[in-house]
Amino acid sequence: MDQSIVSLIEAEDFMARCSGVGDIMADIPKGKRLPQGAKTFVEDWFIEQVTGQRKFNGNKYTKKGWEVEDAAIDEYGKFTGYTGLVKNEEFFANSFTQGTPDVFVGDDLVTDIKAPWSLRTFSKYRDCKVSDKYPAPNRTYYYQLQAYMAITGRERAELAYVLMNTPKHLLERDTDIKEWDDYEKKMTLKERVKIFAIPKSYEHICRIEERVELCRDYLREIIIPANS
Repeated sequence: MDQSIVSLIEAEDFMARCSGVGDIMADIPKGKRLPQGAKTFVEDWFIEQVTGQRKFNGNKYTKKGWEVEDAAIDEYGKFTGYTGLVKNEEFFANSFTQGTPDVFVGDDLVTDIKAPWSLRTFSKYRDCKVSDKYPAPNRTYYYQLQAYMAITGRERAELAYVLMNTPKHLLERDTDIKEWDDYEKKMTLKERVKIFAIPKSYEHICRIEERVELCRDYLREIIIPANS
């Protein structure tokens, strides 16, 4: 552990990436101050600060998302009728979270685009039953969109699943898909897009901020002293 770097790290520096906010938001077990997932997230963050290297650098699922993202945004625009959509490259942050949202629509909507790996994966989200409390397929994505709204000031968000053809070179060592399938040719656009509307919740944004503060306490009281 490079002590010269450790000495420069302060708990107040900790901010959660929007895409990882869900990792710190699990319910806190009775008698504990943080869930284990949040502790692991903070520990990984600390190591990243010291080494300059991220623990997670992508897998086949994220690689597909990166490769087909622009095309998926175009399909989302065709499906919704939104025009002039382009991938956002601007980085946003507040005092608690930070990230680069996928797409802005008009003045008040931010959208996160997901490109599922296969039809089987897409079907899980397409058929997912959501609730008023968490109108998203899982809590992780719900909190991700809340964080995006918090850092951008947008009042509405959409989580859009767009089934695109999986690049053939990513299938070479895959065990789930035996052969390439042309979803874009065999299925209509309506069959390949599923959108979840995510209203802004100041209550949940406040929960994110409170959890980030608890993570900072964990850094201040446990992680930094143990590595100094």
